[in-house]
Amino acid sequence: MNQGDLDRLKKIDERVREIAEGMGLLTTEIMFEIVSAQRVLEGMSYNFPTNFSHWSFGRDYERNRTIYEHTGHGIPYEQVWNFETPKAFLVETNPLALNAMILAHVYGHVDFFLANKYCQRGRSFADIAEEARNAAPRFQEYTDRYGLDEVEAVIDAGMAIQWHQDLDPFAEDVPEEELRDRLIAVERAKLERPTTLAGELKRVQTTEEIAVIERNLSEVLLKTPPLPEYDLLRYLITHSPKPLRPMAADMLSVIRNQARALAPNGRTKLLNEGWATYVHVHIMRQIFQEGLLTPEEHGVFNRFHSSVLREDKKSLNWYRVGFGLYEYVEEQWDKGRFGREFEECEDPHRWAYWNTGANQGREKIFEVRANYSDRMAVELLFRDDFIHDQKLYLYQEQVDGESGEIIDVVVENRPETLRAILKRHLTLYGSPIIYVKDGNYNDNRELYLVHGRDSRAPFELNQRYQQGTLEKIFYLWGRPVHLETDEITDGQVTRVVDTYDGAEHTTRKIEG
Repeated sequence: MNQGDLDRLKKIDERVREIAEGMGLLTTEIMFEIVSAQRVLEGMSYNFPTNFSHWSFGRDYERNRTIYEHTGHGIPYEQVWNFETPKAFLVETNPLALNAMILAHVYGHVDFFLANKYCQRGRSFADIAEEARNAAPRFQEYTDRYGLDEVEAVIDAGMAIQWHQDLDPFAEDVPEEELRDRLIAVERAKLERPTTLAGELKRVQTTEEIAVIERNLSEVLLKTPPLPEYDLLRYLITHSPKPLRPMAADMLSVIRNQARALAPNGRTKLLNEGWATYVHVHIMRQIFQEGLLTPEEHGVFNRFHSSVLREDKKSLNWYRVGFGLYEYVEEQWDKGRFGREFEECEDPHRWAYWNTGANQGREKIFEVRANYSDRMAVELLFRDDFIHDQKLYLYQEQVDGESGEIIDVVVENRPETLRAILKRHLTLYGSPIIYVKDGNYNDNRELYLVHGRDSRAPFELNQRYQQGTLEKIFYLWGRPVHLETDEITDGQVTRVVDTYDGAEHTTRKIEG
């Protein structure tokens, strides 16, 4: 990028921000950095502009670099981080029109970061950029002191379970003893009913009811954790009987914080990318109308924009579907196609041409970008007609009997089934639900984990990954680790417990 292009880009940036603010977007100072493709590859692979070292980051960098060098593809047009001061990379080899589009796209992302309650939560854990920068030299000191093998073993174990977090993204860290005190207070309150209670609540409790409450009290007093614990790293850091070295606890805490900061991005990826695309479309339209880019550059923009919105039958195109959703919602709410009267309309002709002129589309899409997660969007906004319009079907490659060519054939197009699949995938970004049931199993400080069941759609964990993860948890825990999960044989589901004791893996069935 020459100086002339850089000067033009600065002027475009000023105008993009003005247009964004005119649209009602939230803006702040953004740190734009024009970098080489290699710098982008580093940011992709290390999650942050600067981070601690780990072999998996190097592996990802080499893989991404090889793809880029041999194909010219494989890097994003831009990268932007949800920091206190948002930071974005622009690739120096991008055409000017593409970098202009990226500027507009980044302003869409930043508005989403500032407005969306999930992304706000991600920023609340720590100044994650500063923490990552500080972790790099500190982790190197640990390597020099304890050796690469021990440091990488801890990081390997932490990264294996970093996405197993509290199911409630807004849950606060409550120390176990404080949680236990709260639960005890609830149970004791059941025994000490105020004399002012009336009706059924004033009824004298039976001996059996009192015995149940007393058993609950006894269990709460003795059991760890007192309730199922879904944040695996938090539990291992605070309760490992090994015990963990301070350096291990520090490294695991950094990994946990980074995962907690990044997790909201996973819960809102479709809405975030869709919103940024919606914003850049509207801003670029204004930029071209004002003549800040030439007709030739308009052609460059069209080429890249079309690539962003291409249909992909093998995976979900977040940009295409997210952008389509905002346009769909805006149209539906402008026409008043919402509410009980519309949903209960049984006249197909009236339903098809329903238009009350409500003109609430813009208000609704701003509400969606601020308050929704991807799962909420699927559950509340992915109507049957939207799914069919977007062709959000499951496809399978088959060989055409006449031409011999490989074609994509629809194998599932029922909206209710597709919504269920999408909700499951977008709730925990593909991670199975695992929780700590007992940290003192067999009264021997053994760890008992449970894989949450879905009776409607049971599934097996990948045995290779399951066993590898149990081994890494054992490394941190130091005592036998058990995992209760499903085993499926010839369509029959059996509940089993897989155990790793530091030497071998064993499996036993749960009777009944």
